[in-house]
Amino acid sequence: MWRTRAVIALLVEDVAGLSLLTRGDTKDEETEVLAGAMRRARLVVAVDCLAILILFLFRDSSQSFLPFNQTIETVFTFGVLAVAAHAGFRWAQLERLRIVQRLCHDLRQRQEP
Repeated sequence: MWRTRAVIALLVEDVAGLSLLTRGDTKDEETEVLAGAMRRARLVVAVDCLAILILFLFRDSSQSFLPFNQTIETVFTFGVLAVAAHAGFRWAQLERLRIVQRLCHDLRQRQEP
């Protein structure tokens, strides 16, 4: 038989990649840690999307978006792609955190008969 607290700690630390501050002192410590990480991930995704929007608002619209020559537009294109890739990475991280949070909640529900 497994120990629910140990499984939840394993999920938070190994799957989500977060560290719990104290071991076993607070019952809902993993909820607080996951909520903080999810809040930071949402903020980074929002900032990345805002950066892409600002980049497109202030770019020269007379130039094509995907040029293959050595110009400033090429650097702009790679910059937008890098920010978009970072936003996608953080969005995937947010989804993983949501899954871990849902699993922790389900495990707690099973524990409380």
